[in-house]
Amino acid sequence: MGMGVVDVMVVGQLVPDQLPYQALGWAPIGVLMVTGIGLLTGVQVLAARAMGEGVPERAGGAWRRGLVVSGLAGALGVACVWLLGARIFTAFGIVPELAVPASRVAKVLVLSVPLHLFYVTTAFFLESIQRPLASTVAMWAANAANLALNLALVPKFGAVGSAWSTVGARFCMSFGLMVWVWFLRDGERFGVRRRATEPSFRALLVVGAAAALSHAAESGAFSGMTLLAGRLGADAVAGYQILLNVLAVVFMVSLGVASATTVLTSQAVGSGAPSDATRASFTGLAVNALFMLVAGSLAFAFSQLIGRAYTANLSLAASVSSVMWLAAIIMLPDGGQVVVAAALRARGDNWFPTASHLTAYAVVMPALAIWLAELCKLGVTGLLLAILWASVLSCGVLCWRLWRFSTKPS
Repeated sequence: MGMGVVDVMVVGQLVPDQLPYQALGWAPIGVLMVTGIGLLTGVQVLAARAMGEGVPERAGGAWRRGLVVSGLAGALGVACVWLLGARIFTAFGIVPELAVPASRVAKVLVLSVPLHLFYVTTAFFLESIQRPLASTVAMWAANAANLALNLALVPKFGAVGSAWSTVGARFCMSFGLMVWVWFLRDGERFGVRRRATEPSFRALLVVGAAAALSHAAESGAFSGMTLLAGRLGADAVAGYQILLNVLAVVFMVSLGVASATTVLTSQAVGSGAPSDATRASFTGLAVNALFMLVAGSLAFAFSQLIGRAYTANLSLAASVSSVMWLAAIIMLPDGGQVVVAAALRARGDNWFPTASHLTAYAVVMPALAIWLAELCKLGVTGLLLAILWASVLSCGVLCWRLWRFSTKPS
């Protein structure tokens, strides 16, 4: 998400008129990426469970299986975006003047999807064996490369240049980290250089399919909101993209807490310690709540500075700042629901979080968005209100489920 922040800021400052193209171009790519990350959840869960069971070689097997899934899923995503082109946007009522340049951005950005999935698989493996430092270093090195490439390419190529910056940075990030894992000093213990026999692809996908569908519903709904903002006009989609970018950056903190919750809960389940699993799950939820309250307070306090940092368009910056309070409120339930869902999947409860996300984000949120943003003419404020109430619904239902799950006799 650091890359996404840089992309939006550089385009918003140097070529602000191309910010709508970038916003729309990211809409389908975000769905593909987040769905792919959900599909790979099984790597993290099964690798961490293998560590808890005392069979670390299966963790390496999960990594190798995950790389195959990443390559296939990424290739499918590239094919879909290139074949559909501008029809991805015009089918939702976006005018060709926005749709055609946005499709050029999307066709470049989609090349980064398989690269990012390779990185996510490898990072999940390293988190599962409790060695996350290498993936963190690789990510921040890629952020530095992305900034340099943006400053070099955006002035000449605009939003398309920013898209190529993302591809270049993710190439370095993913292959650098995979090479590092391949040459791990104790790689033989984890089976990273052996032919994978366990876990099976089926076991990996049993966990990942539910998470992928859940992620697809949520990210697809959010991308649909971007398309709905596009129907409201260029300024609306640019403002919504900035606010969504702020929410997404903070959401990465929740994903990090969710990863830690998954690893510790899965290890406790693997070692047959249900009370430790419960403790890990609720500790993750509490830690995330603290982070979200701090992040929301900072976003509200510095709303004007955030708006100006994202764009040189003063009226757009003022519009973003005026509704930052609502984005700040969204952070707590939006981040909480992903942590609770991770805790439930680590316990083997795969499909209830999916059903919850489908209901909240694929049914309730779009209906509210159309009603509030278009029919009630609240614009971007209506879109944010729809996100808020969908997140409250999802988080509340999942917390109830976790509480019921944790109070059952072991």
